[in-house]
Amino acid sequence: MAQSQAIRPRISASDRLGFTLFLALTLHAILVLGVGFTQSEYSNAEPLPSLDIILANTKSLEPVENADFLAQTDQSGGGKADEKARPGAPVSAPTPVDQKGLADRDRDELRKQQLAISDLYFLTQAESDSITRQKKQQRAKDSKSRQTSKAEQRESKIARLQAEIRQMTVDYARRPKIITLTASTRKAVEASYLASWVKKIEHTGNLNYPSEARLKKLDGRLRMSVRINAAGEVLDMQITSSSGTSVLDEAARQILRMAQPFAPFSEELKERADQIVIIRTWDFKSNRFRTKSGVS
Repeated sequence: MAQSQAIRPRISASDRLGFTLFLALTLHAILVLGVGFTQSEYSNAEPLPSLDIILANTKSLEPVENADFLAQTDQSGGGKADEKARPGAPVSAPTPVDQKGLADRDRDELRKQQLAISDLYFLTQAESDSITRQKKQQRAKDSKSRQTSKAEQRESKIARLQAEIRQMTVDYARRPKIITLTASTRKAVEASYLASWVKKIEHTGNLNYPSEARLKKLDGRLRMSVRINAAGEVLDMQITSSSGTSVLDEAARQILRMAQPFAPFSEELKERADQIVIIRTWDFKSNRFRTKSGVS
């Protein structure tokens, strides 16, 4: 028993590899020698119908029946050829355009328009930097111009104010010396001129008493301010308190105009004043005219 176990043959790995290769060669020989080729029964039959596949650049708004080609969208055919032809384009669009198709000339015009629009709305980096720089320079220039304009306006305003101050100084230096003759006047020289003026104005008023006031028996009084220069000329007159009757107010103005010119200032009065203002109450009553220093 022990001796039989000692002489048992052993199978090595090389034996297994050789047997495997033998089996593989045998199987390949059977396949090569056993497979043959014969002529197909359908060799003379008509080919199956088929459609070419194209990539459409445009699409139709209406569905297309009896299509000649397959494409990703519907497209109506066109042209003058009797036989169908496979359309082609040098560049295909990634998505079809919503239009029925363009002729070569129209397509060229469309391409030109697209390029023109692209030129309008797209700038190169250099052009963008240039435009940005120009805008910054223009803003700086405008800001400097505004500052200059404000400075010029300020200088002009200062110059105008200085001119006004100079004119006020000149006017003040040239202002006339004015004396107002009222009931409070005490100087004899002014009182003498006032008495002479009152005498002339009342004489003229009584000689030219308003006829309408006489006929209608209108009475009333008014307050008038009269400014006279050294030559005795009336510079201005103003009714500060009306009589309430236009007839008497206008009569007072007419009497003053008729009484001109008044006596010129005396030398003594000229030394004291360049102009005098006489404020009097003009009284029309019972066909008689007179003036008073007071209001009553």
